[in-house]
Amino acid sequence: MINLAQLIELNTQEDSPFESEPQLLGVYHWSEGLRSMHKHDDRLELNFILSGNGTQVIDGELCHVQAGDVLIHNAGVLHDESLMLYSKVEAWCIAVKGLKLPSLQINELVPKNFHPRIPCQAVAEELAKLYPLVHHYAQQDGGYQMANALARTIVLIVYNVIRSIGLEAIQNKNLIIERVRNYIEEHYDEDFNVADLKKFAPYNEYYFSRLFKDATGYTPKEYITRRRIGKAQCLLIYTYLPLTEISSRVGYDDPNYFGKMFKKIIGMSPLFYRKKWRELSSGSVPSDV
Repeated sequence: MINLAQLIELNTQEDSPFESEPQLLGVYHWSEGLRSMHKHDDRLELNFILSGNGTQVIDGELCHVQAGDVLIHNAGVLHDESLMLYSKVEAWCIAVKGLKLPSLQINELVPKNFHPRIPCQAVAEELAKLYPLVHHYAQQDGGYQMANALARTIVLIVYNVIRSIGLEAIQNKNLIIERVRNYIEEHYDEDFNVADLKKFAPYNEYYFSRLFKDATGYTPKEYITRRRIGKAQCLLIYTYLPLTEISSRVGYDDPNYFGKMFKKIIGMSPLFYRKKWRELSSGSVPSDV
């Protein structure tokens, strides 16, 4: 079994496969505080499932995960962790920027249209040691360089797993569902009516709702709500905007109704969530929102 000293030595000595090296932006541990539907355009996230199993939605696809898996959230990809809320899943996440691999876009570790779940059980013991160390050094004055080197090691380990096992292509994505998802992404923050989606789907409302839920885990109405709440979470975490402004930006004219929906989805008020998440994610660098 390779030890941590060997891992760090390997990290510093072997030729890099990266055209541009990853730089650590943040690290956090989540057994609570899961995020609704959101994306980051400035970073790549690697989520290591430490224990438990559950379902996450990544790029509109239901992704069933278990301990030892690493979930890849490429930049710009919508993902939703909230289906794991009652699954007793414990996980670590690192966020990096600047990663560039040959033939891929910046901050992509897997190509588009390939499954983002990477089975890393063979290296789970090493990853379970590395993630907490990244967090430890990220909290220390003068510890960023060590944290960054350890985060790069994690990316390298997962990259090598991907090279050794290959990737499975996503087959037969429903084009109608994708068009609807794209339309929602463009208009979720507006005065939105689910009936607007009928123009994309030549089905009755009940059948289309079931089809959409089978593909994404949510009905269209639930999907829109979770996208709004996910964006609100980003604004709560990474800005100091007042609730009235956040409510308006995510499509709710009534801040009280926004607060009610937020608590229904997340389980706590927006202001309490802002305080709690900043405690959980200390040491992180703000995201674009």
